[in-house]
Amino acid sequence: MTQSPADSELVARCLALHPEPSPAFDLLYQRHAGALVSFLHGLHRHDVHAARDAHQETWLRAWRALPSFDAGRPLRPWLLRIARNASLDQWKKAAAQQEQGVDDLAALSPDARPAAGEALALREAAGLLRGAVLDLPEDQRAVFLLKHEQGLTYAEVAAVVGCSLRTAKYRMAAALEALGRAAERLGVEA
Repeated sequence: MTQSPADSELVARCLALHPEPSPAFDLLYQRHAGALVSFLHGLHRHDVHAARDAHQETWLRAWRALPSFDAGRPLRPWLLRIARNASLDQWKKAAAQQEQGVDDLAALSPDARPAAGEALALREAAGLLRGAVLDLPEDQRAVFLLKHEQGLTYAEVAAVVGCSLRTAKYRMAAALEALGRAAERLGVEA
């Protein structure tokens, strides 16, 4: 049985051909795409289109930045940081568009907007806890998702979100406290 090459070996193969395409990059994509999609869906509150755009942007940025990647570090936290930064850039762009008076939701006819009952049904289907996670402020939501869904250490979480270890732990504590209050409000026992 052939053992799958380590990320560092695949990165080295990519760099040997960079900027030309490399089958090794396809392997990295296959290995890490699922984790990135999951993280991005959580960050984007399950806005599939925004998450898909951020996912594509993440891989494009990763390819371009690959020569600057420190091969002595794990690849997944590096990719997750790129994904978070791509998301932040999307949100900044959306905010700038709203300031210019481009409000896509308002531009929709009332018939094209989802009915309140449909939105509630979707939220219930996603589960009460997931809804509470999605309601967290972005900095707390990112830390929670990275730690609990991606299984990163606090040091890796801090590196991905660009904060100190202490701040990452503080944000996690705040997220857990908020989730506990939400569970209590919803009558869910922890």
